[in-house]
Amino acid sequence: MNSSVAAIETRALFRCRICDFVAEHTEYRVKEMMFGSREEFDYFQCQNCQCLQITEIPSDLSRHYPSSYYSFNFQKFHEPAKPLIRKRLEMWCSRQMIFDRGHKQSRFARLFVTPPDSTKKIGPLLQACRVNSFQNSFLDVGCGSSSWWLSDLKSIGFSNLKGVDPFIDRDIEADGIEIKKMQLGEMSERFDIITLHHSLEHTPDQLSTLHQIREHLNPGGCCLIRIPVVSSDVWDQYGTDWVELDAPRHLFLHSMESIKLVAERAGLRLFHKSWDSTEFEFWGSEQYRRGIPLMSDDSFFIAPKRSSFTYREMASFREQAENANHKGRGGRGLFFFESVD
Repeated sequence: MNSSVAAIETRALFRCRICDFVAEHTEYRVKEMMFGSREEFDYFQCQNCQCLQITEIPSDLSRHYPSSYYSFNFQKFHEPAKPLIRKRLEMWCSRQMIFDRGHKQSRFARLFVTPPDSTKKIGPLLQACRVNSFQNSFLDVGCGSSSWWLSDLKSIGFSNLKGVDPFIDRDIEADGIEIKKMQLGEMSERFDIITLHHSLEHTPDQLSTLHQIREHLNPGGCCLIRIPVVSSDVWDQYGTDWVELDAPRHLFLHSMESIKLVAERAGLRLFHKSWDSTEFEFWGSEQYRRGIPLMSDDSFFIAPKRSSFTYREMASFREQAENANHKGRGGRGLFFFESVD
């Protein structure tokens, strides 16, 4: 592993929170680099399931989520009102693209409108989730104050949309999208599709959370989990400078083995997977290696024009991400689960 921060010497036995394996696992010391505090935290990687996890979960995690944290920045879901006939024509296009139905109506609709950008963006994910009707119900877990996922679903024509996050300030409702300030276990409804878009890695009790997911899935439903994946080229290349490590907010960085294992323990079966790393995985990690926090004034994230990255470097980062995804070695994975009968 080519890392600017080497593994530290093992000091004690640890029990893996995923597979319960007790051993002298390899430890790593990681700096907080999103906001640039550079506070250090210890992680270890299980010798058995390869899950990379924080050694001790901080008792005061909330202080690492300041008001400027991206998912707390409330954004209304409102989109410009469209004439009813236009919305209907766009739904005909989306229905054909997602459900493979209504081909004649879609051909007619395309004489007047183009399919919504949201359909092109998330249509393949909906197909992988086996969505089959605009009546399907959706729950987005850990979505913060707003959910791009639910917003995109709304723009396509779905209407049974809810989110849940215990850390937002209050319940939020806008444009028919409702986000509740509560724990998943406090909800009584069941859903056809439950999504966790980069929220599972923030959750202290992985097994309990996945048990709750299973309990809230309707029969035949699907759970889509998007997470950073330690079984990746970017981890191999950058080690503790990997931008997705995001200490101490990311408590678990799953391997391919560990996410499948903990899901199976919760009664969920993996039936599909894919990868969606972007150049961010590489330029963000390269910045950390150069000592540049993500939110600093000279970060590419904040001020691209002030960044020291050249066009050639950015092209290389994109190529590395595409190659990693193609090989199944991307640093971000999408995992589709169904309940085990």
